[in-house]
Amino acid sequence: QFFIDITPDMVNAERCSIFVFNPESDTLWLYCGTDLQERQIQVPRQSSMAGHALSSGHYQVVSDLEEKAGIHEIVDNATGFTTCNTLSVPIFNGANDQAIGVLQILNKRGAHRFSNEDIALMQRLSGEVSRYVESIFKHQEVAEILVKIKKRIKSLENSLAREGIQKRLDQEMIASITPQKTE
Repeated sequence: QFFIDITPDMVNAERCSIFVFNPESDTLWLYCGTDLQERQIQVPRQSSMAGHALSSGHYQVVSDLEEKAGIHEIVDNATGFTTCNTLSVPIFNGANDQAIGVLQILNKRGAHRFSNEDIALMQRLSGEVSRYVESIFKHQEVAEILVKIKKRIKSLENSLAREGIQKRLDQEMIASITPQKTE
């Protein structure tokens, strides 16, 4: 949250957000952002500005968004904020070989565009937040594995229960057919 609080002033912008990639759902979800709650925003990797930065591994600057259609319109409606321009910078894991999130800055103030200095600063900042995002990314992976394991255990329990019921039915059927000894 500290980075979210100070970053907009550093580049003279209105907002800042940090997104974490979820490979299972192929989406990016908001970890934290200016005036937003965790997971308040979720966007698809394929058709979002943050997703494009993540997929390409390179920063993305998009301007004149008030004149363009896209996912940003849905997010703007949901948050009550109007996005005019963005700078999206990928956040890489510690090995620097996989983009795991995105640092996104919204609405450069004034009639200015994001400068090369803004881009360089945000790239350095993305390196600083990477260890935090990597921890969240790994935790997310572990949680998804645990969900799969729980589903598999439940499936096995159900299968064993069905087998147990069938075995009892078979035994009862055999017992009902078998002649009883009489004395």
